Amino acid sequence: MRRKLKKLGALVFLAIMLSMIALLGLVRIRPVELKESSEPKIVVNHVLDQKVLDLNKPVVDLSGWQPPKDIDYNTLSQQVIGAVIRVNGSYGHADNSANKDGEDTAYKTHIKSFQERGIPVAVYAFVTGETEAEMRKQARDFYKRASPFHPTYYWLDVEVTNMKNMNSGIEAFRSELEKQGAENIGIYAQDWFIKEHQINVDKFEAIWIAAYGRNTGVWDASPETSLSYGMQQYTDQGSLPGFDGNLDLNMVLNQENYDKLFKDK
Repeated sequence: MRRKLKKLGALVFLAIMLSMIALLGLVRIRPVELKESSEPKIVVNHVLDQKVLDLNKPVVDLSGWQPPKDIDYNTLSQQVIGAVIRVNGSYGHADNSANKDGEDTAYKTHIKSFQERGIPVAVYAFVTGETEAEMRKQARDFYKRASPFHPTYYWLDVEVTNMKNMNSGIEAFRSELEKQGAENIGIYAQDWFIKEHQINVDKFEAIWIAAYGRNTGVWDASPETSLSYGMQQYTDQGSLPGFDGNLDLNMVLNQENYDKLFKDK
């Protein structure tokens, strides 16, 4: 009886093993698939390692009007030697580029994307205060938003006549920005605007002049000015690989000015 049971048990065991082998043959064992990272590889431009730059390459300035989703930062960063990013836009109403409190919608992404690719970044604020108190408030906002990124320069973008005494308003903005702790403060404007409003530029550490010439997208004329400027915005019709729309492009006057405006102090 025990022999029969052993024989029967062996047959049952054999049947179970054959069943398992057959079952395993029907089941495909799939290897674990490794998902590729959705984050694009960052391509660094070692522009700051170069002692002598190709100053024919421009500095680009961007704002929320150039949405990050439309920019290939890897490609664009290879075309430029610096970037100036708007932090403060117009106050009082929201649009596609800035919030109601003036905060640019894209500045954080723009700054981070260029900095992590080795491009030095300065920042600017579009100055719109109508009183000295408003000017000082905008300066505090500007510093609070921009300072965590340690920009190489803080620029006041002065384009609109929003106070009777523009000189006092701009000085209120500049002095408040300095009081907050900002170093390297410059002014962006056109020569005629500075002269017409009798703006004292002596307390600014640099001047960025807007002068477009024929505005063909390439540099074709120096500004007619007696001011000692370090950088010229020469077009708002520029084109560079990495962005399909028009770009504001700027030329740095010489290597000395580049080191002053874009190399970390």
